[in-house]
Amino acid sequence: MKKLLILLAVLIGAFLVYKNFFKKDEPKRDEPKPIAVSKHSDAFNESIEKIMDDYYAMHGGFVNWDSTTVNSSATNLKNSLENFNTDELKKDSVIYQTVLFPLDNAKNNVALVIAAADWMGKRRALQDLSDNLRNILQVVKYDRAVVYWQECPMAFGDGMSGNWLSNKEEVVNPYLGNKDPKYGSTMLNCGETKMKIDFTAPDSTGNK
Repeated sequence: MKKLLILLAVLIGAFLVYKNFFKKDEPKRDEPKPIAVSKHSDAFNESIEKIMDDYYAMHGGFVNWDSTTVNSSATNLKNSLENFNTDELKKDSVIYQTVLFPLDNAKNNVALVIAAADWMGKRRALQDLSDNLRNILQVVKYDRAVVYWQECPMAFGDGMSGNWLSNKEEVVNPYLGNKDPKYGSTMLNCGETKMKIDFTAPDSTGNK
């Protein structure tokens, strides 16, 4: 019996030594990360992403006072809006009917961006276009990325504000930009985020 107890003690001691001095050196395995699942199809999300990518490219043209980039990006955006497939939204007639109005308006707005002969006309069309795209994102509850709704309080002078959409929280002002005749680049970061449009899908742990 005494020998059995001694043997048991030796085995326990050996296990503790292994656990404390050897096993702890084993590399930890990364736990699989839960995947966030969108409620929309990949095709639908990709069509929204194309619209927003074209919009952001156009935004960059406004920032740089580059009318060529503005017009070419706006033309791409016009095509993306025309090709936006809303059939998936017909599953919910309320959402489908609600999104048609801002979508039609956005198509008209981007046409005005292209047609306007001066920066003021283009920027006023940008304001209306941004507002309608914001409505679309909110109605469909786009959940693939966070979009920031930002505002410059002096976009049109005389206390008239202007808004735009951004894929980052940092303010980069498309109304005054970096080559404004009066302010130069000093007002490039003038403005603030007024709203975060965030329907990104939680993962299986409930986290975003």
